[in-house]
Amino acid sequence: MKILFVCTANICRSALAESVLRKKLRQKGLTDIFVDSAGVHDYAAEPYDSQMVSLACRAGYNMDGCAQYLSSMMLENADIIICMEHFHMVEVQKRLPYAKWNRIHLFNEICFNERTDLPDPSGDTNYMYYYVFDKIIEGSNIIVSKLSKQISL
Repeated sequence: MKILFVCTANICRSALAESVLRKKLRQKGLTDIFVDSAGVHDYAAEPYDSQMVSLACRAGYNMDGCAQYLSSMMLENADIIICMEHFHMVEVQKRLPYAKWNRIHLFNEICFNERTDLPDPSGDTNYMYYYVFDKIIEGSNIIVSKLSKQISL
């Protein structure tokens, strides 16, 4: 199985979600699930948001690497595409055949049963960074629980 997280630039939310989910899946022994992330805007090779990297590091998550631009191959290969905002879902729908739209999900919806966006903390307050960080940690725990029980996302 391949899970792809999508956000605007892949420098903050989706990159963190990739790092967190990958570690949590490994800890649960779910090693047959591949996790990746990308952005709908081309910030390829840009460094990750330093404030989020610092938060992740202090919590034991490794956010090394740099942003990736969402490619058609990434979309084609993903079994589950998790978007941080409705806008990202629309962008993915533009790039993916209609028959595969069932792969596209909103992070807050699959994790918390809320059809709301997970806000972008980039350039915002420290509070917003902590809020988004905590939501991604909590949401990743829910995703792992569903996957380990083989519950459909």
